[in-house]
Amino acid sequence: MSNLATADRLRQATSQLPVSWYCDPALFALEQRRLFQHGPGYVGHALMVPNPGDYYALAWRDNAQVLVRNAGGVELLSNVCRHRQAVMLKGRGNAENIVCPVHRWTYDLNGRLLGAPHFEKQPCVMLDSTPLANWHGLLFDGPRNVASELAGIGVAKDFDFSGYMLDRVEIHECQYNWKSFIEVYLEDYHVGPFHPGLGQFVTTDNLRWQFAQRYSVQTVGVNNALAKPGTRAYERWHKAVLEYYRGEPPKHGAIWVTIYPNIMLEWYAHVLIVSTL
Repeated sequence: MSNLATADRLRQATSQLPVSWYCDPALFALEQRRLFQHGPGYVGHALMVPNPGDYYALAWRDNAQVLVRNAGGVELLSNVCRHRQAVMLKGRGNAENIVCPVHRWTYDLNGRLLGAPHFEKQPCVMLDSTPLANWHGLLFDGPRNVASELAGIGVAKDFDFSGYMLDRVEIHECQYNWKSFIEVYLEDYHVGPFHPGLGQFVTTDNLRWQFAQRYSVQTVGVNNALAKPGTRAYERWHKAVLEYYRGEPPKHGAIWVTIYPNIMLEWYAHVLIVSTL
């Protein structure tokens, strides 16, 4: 339902970005400089390396950097050997040291060089380390103070990752401009028609917004107490959620957070998702 005041606002918001803005290489380069290089710089989550000695090579950064958990906590190190610039670690695992596969230069988990075979004098080099900012386990290396920016976010408690564990990381290439993705993510008009499973789990009829300078929050309700699943996959999830809550629906259907320009946080019952473009 609508009213005249809402309709008037909608009439004023009919302008769209020019089509050329979605396929102009010069504009995309400008976005990279102005938006992404000065953006929050999401790296990953501390749950990617939950135990001492754990490492996780960042495939979305061409494996050039690796998250490690050392005695001091989680650190972002260069994953490129200082000798011949070989990539050293791939995937995830646990190790006492980082060993280059080419000449077996060996570094500790703080990035200090421990040994260089056949060198009479050990080179005085270290792996580069990048400072990280932490908000609820989310790790950032950009120039912005994300923790300060999110200080007033009303759903902070819902994004407490305590008791969670990392399920998986997926990298998906989309053959369209990043703005197309974020625009659709930010509008709920399509949820019911386009997502039959999600559309029967949540309802956007009671959508609530929180706007801030660097983020926005959308909170939506539960659809009809989860009485009618939209797909078989969601039927199993409806059942699991209702069993956990002893027949009662969860407090929210979903919470969708956007940290501008390109980070998305999603809350569902016992599921937290972090996505980035």
